[in-house]
Parts: sequence; C-alpha cells; structure tokens
Amino acid sequence: MSNKRVRIHYRRLIRTEETFPKNSLRESIVEAMETSLPSGVRVKDRARNRVVEVPGQPGYERMLNTFYAAGDYAFGTVCLVAPGQLQALLKVADTASHAALADLLEALEIAEAAAPEGHEYVHGMTYWMAVDDHFYQIQHTSLQSKAMEEYLTWLLRDRSKVIGEEHCVVLQWKFDRAQVGDDELSSIEIGGLMPETFHAPAAAERQVAGETEDIATRESVGERVANTFSAAYKVLVDLIGEVETNKIIESMPPEAALDVRVNIGFRATRRRLRRAAMNELETGLRNIADGEVVARGKNGQVRGDDARLSLDMQVKRISDTSGLLDPEDAFKQMQEVHRRFVHDGKLGG
Repeated sequence: MSNKRVRIHYRRLIRTEETFPKNSLRESIVEAMETSLPSGVRVKDRARNRVVEVPGQPGYERMLNTFYAAGDYAFGTVCLVAPGQLQALLKVADTASHAALADLLEALEIAEAAAPEGHEYVHGMTYWMAVDDHFYQIQHTSLQSKAMEEYLTWLLRDRSKVIGEEHCVVLQWKFDRAQVGDDELSSIEIGGLMPETFHAPAAAERQVAGETEDIATRESVGERVANTFSAAYKVLVDLIGEVETNKIIESMPPEAALDVRVNIGFRATRRRLRRAAMNELETGLRNIADGEVVARGKNGQVRGDDARLSLDMQVKRISDTSGLLDPEDAFKQMQEVHRRFVHDGKLGG
C-alpha cells in the first residue's frame, strides 16, 4: 500500500475548575462510550447513538465512527455526512479521443446520483487520538479542531453526561518552541488573505494583562489573492469581534480588497516572551486555520510554515488508489508523534 503525507496537529485540553472535571480527556471519552442510555444500550454499541446535527449547517451530521481504547490511548474517526444528499458525477466514457479539450468540456455529461441503498456519502473524515489531556488530530477541511470541540462537548456533556452542564471541551494549540524560540522572536504573523469588500481598522496598540511587552496589531490593504472570504472574516472576528468586523464590511466600497494578515510584534528591552502572553495567543486564536500562524525571527526570517506544534508523518492508505487512511497505521503514527514530543520536551510549560 502507498503512503500519504499528512500533518498531525497537537492540541491540549484547557483545564480549570470551571471548564472541566478532574478526569482526563481520554478517561472522559472512554467513560462516555461506556455510558448506558435510557434504552439500555451503551453509547459505543450503535453508531446511531453517536450522531449529532452540525450547529449552523442544517442537514449535516457528525458521527464518531471508529473507536478504540487501550492502555493510555483512545483513538477514533469522526465523519461528516449529509443524509440523502446527491453526489455530482461526470461521465467520461465513450468520448472521441481526437476531440479538442474545449469540445470535451462542453460535451461531458454531468449528473447527480444518490448513494447506494443503506449508504451515505462521506463529506469529510478526521482521525484523532487522546492521551491524558493531549489531543492529536489528522484534520479534514470540514472537520478541524473547532468541529472536534463541538462534537466532544456534545458527546461528553449532552449525550453521556460524564461532564457537567457548565463544562465544555476547549482544545488549545501550543507554539512549537523549536520554531518560535524565546530570545530571538520578533513577531507572530496571523495570515488570512481575502479578495472581498473589506477595510482594515487603524493600527492599534494594547497591553497584554500582566505583561511588560507591548503588542501592536497591524492590518493593511493588499493585492487581490485567491482565498476564501470566510477564513479571513474569521481572523478579524477573532481579533476585533463580529460587531466591529461587520461595521468595517458595510463601510467599504465594492472595489476594495483587504490583506488581513495581522502582525503581532513584541517590542521590549528583552525579546524573551513570557509564558502568559504566549498562552493568551494560543487560547484566543486556537481555531485559526492551518498555516496561518507564522513566527518571525529578529532578522525577518520565517520560522517554518506554521508556528503551531504539529508534525508531518507518512500514513498508509487503505489501498493504492484510495484517499482513505489505514486507521491502524494512523493510530500508530499518532502514538509515535506523542512519543517524540514527550522525548523532546515539547509538551511542558
């Protein structure tokens, strides 16, 4: 079987007395799966016991499909489905081999078909592993960390009630100290470029609570680039709030475009960043899309393609032509990533 290069992202449960009880995230997931429902069956006994609608996306559902727990680990897959939705098909058979490309594009028939009876199309699938409060994920564009926060909160709180109504699952990323360092970091850039009506607010400076470093936030109008409006919109919402973001959108002329790359520069007599400031960024911007948090050194160089803790690994496909990963090998590679991070001291602090 061939391999696929994937990025395994690291997150850690944010734990306070107000947000989560004493059991670890892994223990809570295992307990939730063993919980008996009013019907007498356990949550893990039937897949339909683990299906929930996606907030804000009518017709879509998330479901914990594969689940395995052994020793210190819990592993599984979560699928995104839309029951009854049709799939678009392109008919390419019986076309003339000598026809021009333009003629082929005009002639090919496009149709829609339902999934075979007893099946539903999978619109996304993510692979995850929990060990203690550490959480690893091979993301899908439709199932990233925010989706897992929502799903696990539902599973633990609403479905199985192993955590209280006041609790929730919040998964915080960590800066990769091998990229970020401490002494020579000059700025952290949060990127999200958007070819839509938008204008940046004036540059602002604020003081991080309990810190001596000033943090300057800068947005600038830039060239048109091919990227989604929604991703960049979220960057601004995370930074200045939805109300202020919408005010900016409404005030701009149609021809405007915005580069919403935000540069957070640390200006201080000492360049060493204190842990509290880093924690604030890790928590507040935990759901920014992959590749949009970049660290820059004192000479302007970029420290890797994303400053968050993750590791690229080769995972086996279930077949040479499949887009699906072998769950057993995905689990094995996640365990290896955890072993490396522990050995290298990346998970402390």
